[in-house]
Amino acid sequence: MGRSGPQVMPTSARTSTITSDLWPDPELQDSAREALNLLRDHLHVRHFRRGELLWREGDTTGMLVSLRAGRVKIYRLLPNAREVTLFLFGPGDLFGFLPFLDGKGYPAYAQAMEDVEADVMARTALLQAMRAEPELAIALVALLGGRLRASFDLIRSLSTPGASARVAGALLALIPPEASLTGNRVAVRLPVSAHEFAGALGLVPETFSRALTGLVQDGILERAGPGRYRVLAVDALRKAADTAAT
Repeated sequence: MGRSGPQVMPTSARTSTITSDLWPDPELQDSAREALNLLRDHLHVRHFRRGELLWREGDTTGMLVSLRAGRVKIYRLLPNAREVTLFLFGPGDLFGFLPFLDGKGYPAYAQAMEDVEADVMARTALLQAMRAEPELAIALVALLGGRLRASFDLIRSLSTPGASARVAGALLALIPPEASLTGNRVAVRLPVSAHEFAGALGLVPETFSRALTGLVQDGILERAGPGRYRVLAVDALRKAADTAAT
């Protein structure tokens, strides 16, 4: 049985990332907002310092978390002590409620990547709220289902041969749907560092950088500063994302 309570873990362990919530999904955001509206009166603020564990794999006590500021990674430890990061959550994300739905322990660790401020709710309080308001359980299940579907989409993208197509697809996902209709000059910003973004795509930073340079040389992308880019032709970026998948 896992130990409960926040702990501090080293942040220098070697990591690889399978999938992550790096870009917003409107449907997931809607489900999160709906759940938070029902939970508003039950939440209280907590702070976690960088490197602190919110919970460990196997813990049966924990909390629902709605991030106000900072980022949290969800990861598992392999037998060789290598980290496999499953999700990266940022402000506005709602998570941590899976064990409350199936009664089992947490399947992974949760660690603050930087100083974090969050609204939280204990397991007992959440179960009581779900009994009082069935709409809350429905909203949380919808959020969980949407996140599972998003994970499948990201896993499929990781199977795409070719770093350029993978990077193009990831940048395309950062473009708001309404902006993609204009076809030209859309600003995008990486939601995490370039190193973390590359890892989420299953790429080493050098390969990620070369793929970006290739898109710049092809006239599809323009650098606008650290972590910021301008997409010069959305249709061309979409074609670059589809090239290796066909």
